Amino acid sequence: MRNAFPAILAVMLLLLFAIAPAVAQEGPDEVEPNDDWELADSIDGLYIEGEIGARGDDDDWFVLEGQEGYNPTFTLWYDDDDCDIDVEIWSDDEIVGSLTSTSSPDSITVDVPGECWLHVYVFDGRGEYEIEIEPGRGRSDRDDRRRDDDCEGPDEWEPNDDFEDADYIDSLYIEGYACRDDKDWYVLEGQEGFNPTITIYYDDDECDIDVTVWSDDDVVGSLSSVSSPDSAEFDVPGECWLEVDGYSGEGWYEIEIEPGRGRRDSRRHDRDCEGPDEIEPNDDYEDADYIEDVDRDGTDIEGYACEDDVDWYLIDGSEGRRPYITIYYDDDDCDIDVTVWDDDEIVGSLSAVSSPDGDSFRVSGDCWLEVTAYSGEGWYEIEIDP
Repeated sequence: MRNAFPAILAVMLLLLFAIAPAVAQEGPDEVEPNDDWELADSIDGLYIEGEIGARGDDDDWFVLEGQEGYNPTFTLWYDDDDCDIDVEIWSDDEIVGSLTSTSSPDSITVDVPGECWLHVYVFDGRGEYEIEIEPGRGRSDRDDRRRDDDCEGPDEWEPNDDFEDADYIDSLYIEGYACRDDKDWYVLEGQEGFNPTITIYYDDDECDIDVTVWSDDDVVGSLSSVSSPDSAEFDVPGECWLEVDGYSGEGWYEIEIEPGRGRRDSRRHDRDCEGPDEIEPNDDYEDADYIEDVDRDGTDIEGYACEDDVDWYLIDGSEGRRPYITIYYDDDDCDIDVTVWDDDEIVGSLSAVSSPDGDSFRVSGDCWLEVTAYSGEGWYEIEIDP
């Protein structure tokens, strides 16, 4: 019996040391281990408080119960002096968005047609975090949303009969189903550029389907031919909305979107719109000016932006995988935006109406900068810190 107590004590100490790391890294709304989607904590509220980053706890998984709706907004808070925490947002088994800024708070609105999973992971350091979930467009529960499955395509969720119920689209293809007297509304996320080419395909023996293209609250054109395919280029300076109308009959349709890459026209600008570090024409990614020698102290790009002109730059890779990019300009004379591309994907933008404007971006491939004078014209300087 004298040896039993030390043995029991040793076992208790081993158990204590085994579970202590998990408990120590457990926030109010999580139950460790939740390091994998199979162990995800179920969340039925609109706030999540967690802790991450120490003793091997680099991942937290959560699954929501539908309270987020179809296009929720997620906001992440943490102490960005102590850590860098990122969030992946999953719809079933596909990533539909992420929060990867190095500053807090960070926010995104995404389309989540399936079951919503959140993968929280620490990029650097350790700390506590809070995630706020704002349900999409006033829908507090998926079950409250009427669905007309007989008139619903793969990329739409009925009802989407009004712009207030428009489905968010982050891709370049839409597959839907149009019924007579039914409307389908979609809002794009900017991937279309300023002058996209939009094409609709459908069986014109079975139905006649039209598309009206909106820029903010203005109609900028339509596809209203009685034959398929029907295609046109549109100038869309604002947010792009597509209104699909089954004019007669009913049937499947596909909409293809070819981005305009920010070019509102194909005109070539002369040296009156050329800065010290650019050679016009650099209005397209194929004509992008090559920027090299981004060193530890960073580098600057000096250019001149004219309204309706786009300046493209390709960085040589020395900017690193998480460059911090800042733009300076005279915001009394113009409004200049920067879109940051990772190869052929947009990873973010600097679109504030005041100068300076800066943020960090995660770029795993070639880094391209697309500079657009949203209004006015003037000199600008872009600072890149690796």
